[in-house]
Amino acid sequence: MASDVSIKSYHIKHNLCLDSLLDNAKKIADYAVDNKNNKKLLTSKYVKHFNLPSAISNQILRKYGKNVIKKATNVNLIVPNQITKTKSGIYNSIIWENGKVTLKPLNLSFRWNPGRKFEKICQVEIDKNKFMISVKFKNVVMKTEFNNILGIDHNCGFGRHILNCANLRNGYVMNLGKSGPKIRNKYFKKRRIQKIKNNKEYRIMKNMDHKMSRAVVNYAFENNLKIVVEDLQGIRNTSKKGNGSKDKNRILNSWSFYRLQRYIEYKSKELGIPFEKVKPHYTSQECSYCGIIGCRNKEKFLCKNKFCKSYKINRNADINAAFNIGKRSLGY
Repeated sequence: MASDVSIKSYHIKHNLCLDSLLDNAKKIADYAVDNKNNKKLLTSKYVKHFNLPSAISNQILRKYGKNVIKKATNVNLIVPNQITKTKSGIYNSIIWENGKVTLKPLNLSFRWNPGRKFEKICQVEIDKNKFMISVKFKNVVMKTEFNNILGIDHNCGFGRHILNCANLRNGYVMNLGKSGPKIRNKYFKKRRIQKIKNNKEYRIMKNMDHKMSRAVVNYAFENNLKIVVEDLQGIRNTSKKGNGSKDKNRILNSWSFYRLQRYIEYKSKELGIPFEKVKPHYTSQECSYCGIIGCRNKEKFLCKNKFCKSYKINRNADINAAFNIGKRSLGY
């Protein structure tokens, strides 16, 4: 049996008053940004007067001392899970016992239970409202064999599904997330007229991504299918200024392709489902039956090969692409 690990994050709300600690964390972050060109100054001994434990100070200095950060904003307390040696003995800075998490550097505790066994808590970040817990899980892969392929095509256009999934074994097609682009456009308009100020859109879309990824992974698990997706690296480069409409460019460049694909990947690993990325070039322009480049017109695809069984038959371009993505895993 092979094994793998995954990292998950949990958010736990709190009602603690941590303003003074967070203010000191902000001051340390500002110090790190001001001195990022001199790494020798980015150690906890130079910020002792801010009265934060050295383990937390060093994490903030490391994060905000990078050259890419120009200004410190939304600074959190970062508590790493590390082994600390003292005169009284050796202990971990984060301890979990009987559903209770104890942050030793801050002498702070709170209740939390993930409902499943985990390897360790990697770190805890704290802001004004919540604890953000990063946890490592060990995934025991129960099954590695698969009968066939589930190809997945990603989209974000109006009137189109976000995910188009094709089972190469029996030709079954699953379409998910058609309302996604409409939701994004709805909240974009509200932001323009300043009728929305919170992150409601983010929560809705994140929840939708979780539901779609769970539906895909459950279907693949029940049918012993390997999941094959597009390698989305550089996808935003396909939409450049002056290429396409303003609305199309905005949707493409604001869409979280990576988040949805990451959800599918880690959920498939938990169940031992094989997961692969393939190059997406021409997948929506090639015929999934004969492999010849056909004619794509918006959402429609037409094969020009007179010897192909789909010759001159209007087919959905996204579904055609999903079959092609699956076949590329087989070397077609």
